[in-house]
Amino acid sequence: MPSAINPPITVPAVDAKVFDEWFFTQFICQNLHNDQLASIQVVQVPRNAASKEFHHAGTETVSGSFWDVVQNVPAAAAAMQATLAALPDVVAYLKTQQV
Repeated sequence: MPSAINPPITVPAVDAKVFDEWFFTQFICQNLHNDQLASIQVVQVPRNAASKEFHHAGTETVSGSFWDVVQNVPAAAAAMQATLAALPDVVAYLKTQQV
């Protein structure tokens, strides 16, 4: 049964927020040794470029075939080749940082 509230409760309007860029929070490549199972996954979160505020409810996960991406996205092919070539140096550096 409804009952009047006196005085009524007023909720102020919330200002609209603009999230104008994607921030990539995860980048995962798996099973690169297997042509059929090789996959790439990217997790991206909307972010306001000025305030750096994230909109986590808008998080998206995009995934697909690693080798398909390498074959069809020229910039990705070059980036993957450079990344994979750098991994031995990355591993060596990380090992020096372990206590």
